[in-house]
Amino acid sequence: MSILNYAEQASWSNGFGFQQSPIDLRQAKPTSVTNFMVTDPWIADREIDDQVTIQLAGHGTTRINEMTWHFVQAHIHVPAEHIATKETVAELHFVHQSVIGALCVVAVLVPIGKANPIIDGILDHFQPHATESIDCDLTGLLPNRGTVFQYLGSLTTPPLTEGVTWYVIEQTDITISSEQLKRYKQLFGPNNRQVQAANQRPVLRGSGTFTK
Repeated sequence: MSILNYAEQASWSNGFGFQQSPIDLRQAKPTSVTNFMVTDPWIADREIDDQVTIQLAGHGTTRINEMTWHFVQAHIHVPAEHIATKETVAELHFVHQSVIGALCVVAVLVPIGKANPIIDGILDHFQPHATESIDCDLTGLLPNRGTVFQYLGSLTTPPLTEGVTWYVIEQTDITISSEQLKRYKQLFGPNNRQVQAANQRPVLRGSGTFTK
């Protein structure tokens, strides 16, 4: 399998649609509260080196504004992909799927700050060029509070599938330390997709409530 080349992302297939991600979120319009409830913890049972990031496959269930989504996998982007109002250095993606196959990504924008013990555990357990069993509860990487940006976009890696519901959370509860960031960068190069045109898509912004 060929390694995804971020230096050649302009030539990735299927990146020509009008609902591509990531985007600049700063022009979002106010909306009501977004309610997140993790009804079954996000448990990672496999840690995978996919050559461009750490991928954590697992299971769990999340209700977002009364819709049920099933957690499939999580991964890390450094630098962060979406642009919001505060400076962030990483972005955590928690990919979900509905019973009919629709996709949703809960993205947590991560600023620099104190070391996060869950991220420490992920880095400590990681084995290059391998898939390893792991038992890691990722629910703690969902913050207790934050601003939620919602829009319709795409996956940020090929096949760049559109029709993905995005909930991007800007917050300060979940941080990454300079040392943790350094450890990650020793494993992987930059893996952020360039910001895409919004194409007049509606982007909503509101506070979030998080129940775990």
